[in-house]
Amino acid sequence: MLVPLLLAGASTASAAANGSLTVTTLDRSGKPVYAQVAVYNTRTNDFRYIDGNKKTSLPNGSYELATSFTGGNGEDGIVGGHSVKVSGATTTTFDARKGRPVKVSISPAPGSGYDRTFSAAVCATDNSPATMSMSAAPGDLYVIPNSSKAYELAYGTTYEPRSTTGGDFWLASVTHSRGVPSGVSATLRKSGLTTLKVYARSGPDSGQARFSFNGEPTGGSDCSSSMDILDVQRDLPNSFSVHVPAGQWTVGQQGNDFIYGGSHKYAAGKTATLALGHAVWGPGGQLPYTWYHQLYFGNDNPFADPVLTAGGVLASGTVKLTHAGRTLYSHKYSPSQEIGAQPRIPGSGWYTITETGHRDHLPAGSLSTSSSLSLHFYADAGKNQQIRAYITRFSPEALNSRNQAAAGSTTTVDLGMQRNGTGDSTIGRLSDSVKSVRAWYTTDNGSTWHAITAKLSGGKWTTAVHNPASGRVGLRSTVTDTHGDSSTTTVYNAYAVG
Repeated sequence: MLVPLLLAGASTASAAANGSLTVTTLDRSGKPVYAQVAVYNTRTNDFRYIDGNKKTSLPNGSYELATSFTGGNGEDGIVGGHSVKVSGATTTTFDARKGRPVKVSISPAPGSGYDRTFSAAVCATDNSPATMSMSAAPGDLYVIPNSSKAYELAYGTTYEPRSTTGGDFWLASVTHSRGVPSGVSATLRKSGLTTLKVYARSGPDSGQARFSFNGEPTGGSDCSSSMDILDVQRDLPNSFSVHVPAGQWTVGQQGNDFIYGGSHKYAAGKTATLALGHAVWGPGGQLPYTWYHQLYFGNDNPFADPVLTAGGVLASGTVKLTHAGRTLYSHKYSPSQEIGAQPRIPGSGWYTITETGHRDHLPAGSLSTSSSLSLHFYADAGKNQQIRAYITRFSPEALNSRNQAAAGSTTTVDLGMQRNGTGDSTIGRLSDSVKSVRAWYTTDNGSTWHAITAKLSGGKWTTAVHNPASGRVGLRSTVTDTHGDSSTTTVYNAYAVG
């Protein structure tokens, strides 16, 4: 008899702990419309999206809600957020008829020839995932007020040129903390913006590319980052400027391939230049290091853009580690896979890492299609430290926007000595210096390599390539340091001629 009684009691308690929530979402005519609602339990941290105008089972408790939806006319955009306590069958409403307009402009105005968009995001101030945003044409964006200090509103505007071949892009935003105001009518000053001038070449990539700018202004909140997103579509090669709020920004370029870089800080009223897609995309990144008798290959990239050093997602290839005539590790990697590995090494001694990479499914005539890197180095298995070596960064001078040199000309190629650290203070870094540099070029995709002289002047290594009448040029360099370590870097179809 006790068992059924206990089960019945547990069932009753469970039923009491479970409730339901129905979120009614109404457009500006008072009609129910579809909406997704972000729902966050402030005690259990459970987060989910539920559909508006439908009953959803939820545990009893306190919840933060945020939603954004389009009105029945297909034009109005509405955002809102508020909290609710679920206890049994609970209902709450987001009524767009209570919404107030959002109006944002930039002063001085960028001028004519632009399409404008207003955007707004409602967020919980505790940085919970209960965040929703919406963009709409001027006059069509509304926010439902909420005086609770548990919520805030980020809002902004973009100006995008109607021309598909030229014009600047503008984005300005700000965050209203301590509640969601009863409407917004704001003028944001140009003086708070920073300018990024983008010069994007073709060759390593071509055709149409999407440039992404993602930021979080200095001193801003997570809510403001919902506004600070700008995408630009342009054909390569191209140049344009974006004007965005000062602060931390990351930039990416996605065409046939995808490259991106780390976050950088840009100051208000200043202009920075981003030269993207310049030849040569080649090996770059951190050098390998030893860690408790393991050799970490690091996060090197076989096709690093000189500015946006991460990405190259089309790359596939091989990596191999040898020692004393034996292969200790061998692996084939596919696109979007990292090369990184951590094989155990038998002891201190000389090792060789050989990496190859190639990018498939590129348009005919593409540049930086294949690369390789060979590192021959001494590793001390008992110490946590980075190996000695240099990876060559090839930088041909005086190429045009398609990374082409003039027919029959001579191209000076800078040979940058890359020796990037790990950024980890627990991993030692040995001193090193260059003893010798040798260089070669090919005009027949590696069938024949021609030796050329590498010169050191003013602390910079360079070499000169006598270009053919047309075609593509591949580059190779071997760098030997004063301790006997060496590296050979090769990039096929590094730049074009014609």
